[in-house]
Amino acid sequence: MQKINLRELYPDVYKTDVFVDVAEEVLAAIQGQEQGDAAYERRKFRHKAHYSLNREDGIENDALNRPLTPEE
Repeated sequence: MQKINLRELYPDVYKTDVFVDVAEEVLAAIQGQEQGDAAYERRKFRHKAHYSLNREDGIENDALNRPLTPEE
């Protein structure tokens, strides 16, 4: 059994340190998810995968999911 601090996982809910014993499998799943999230953020940063809605290329229409008008 390993101890984890719930405040590190849920900072909005837990304002003070709350330690909980978890099984090794649960700890491995939590660490795997954190590593996956960090890898995603690194890839997003490296490939500059951020979009500006001020490019005037119509991407804002795709982001809003507006219904088609009869003219379209």
